[in-house]
Amino acid sequence: MALQTTGIVLENRKIRPLCFLLEIHCPPIAAEIRPGQFIMVKVSENNHPFLRRPFSVYRCYSNDHPVRKKKGNLLILYKIVGKGTQKMTELKKGQAVNIIGPLGNSFTLPPLPSSTTIVLVAGGVGIVSLYPLAERLRPKKLFVFIGGKNQNDILCSSDFKSLHSNIFIATEDGSLGFKGTVVDLFLSHKKGFERSESNYLYACGPMGMLKGLAKAIRLEPFVCQASLESRMGCGFGACWGCVVKTTNPKIPYQRVCKEGPVFNLKEIVWE
Repeated sequence: MALQTTGIVLENRKIRPLCFLLEIHCPPIAAEIRPGQFIMVKVSENNHPFLRRPFSVYRCYSNDHPVRKKKGNLLILYKIVGKGTQKMTELKKGQAVNIIGPLGNSFTLPPLPSSTTIVLVAGGVGIVSLYPLAERLRPKKLFVFIGGKNQNDILCSSDFKSLHSNIFIATEDGSLGFKGTVVDLFLSHKKGFERSESNYLYACGPMGMLKGLAKAIRLEPFVCQASLESRMGCGFGACWGCVVKTTNPKIPYQRVCKEGPVFNLKEIVWE
């Protein structure tokens, strides 16, 4: 159940060009949030900007997390993309931040027989929503494909390595790893997964990336869940500002913030 509460900023530091890591102490949400869910953050103490901004939680130190000294903390990895996130960089240590969450649905975890292959595909900051899932799936070995326009867009690879994942990196300009898109990189390895009895694929990234991925696997036996990125007005389904079309005959138009953000990728209708 979502709640409105206050968190306290512990740190807000630049980690890459345009990318920041914000740590907030907020035990009520840290205790409840699940992989795939998101929060809405009031990025300014005044009404400029007026609307909250949605963010996936990169790391959550819940009550049962082994790092006890960070219990109740949330980490948000964000990129400056407009006025709201630019304003967010001004948040200082000790400042109070109003938060609503957790919101939306969560990833469904697969059964974990030895033959199950689990693949994660992410573009840009889409990798953020997949890391909590990877932590929850530990110690299962994961195949993680991370893509971006250049090497500065490649985030979190060292954290995934600490989970003993197999990491594959693609940059469109060839500055790091495979030259091309992350979908191209995934397709170059896809045959290696076809020998498994069951394949689970989780994805998050720009809509163009997800559309390409959906086309590539539409006839493949992957169980595929994708977390969609979307602009949101309210975050809890009232404004209908983040609708996507699906193949569901009963509810063809669904809200990313309410019925999502996690969807079956094969059920999205790409215009």
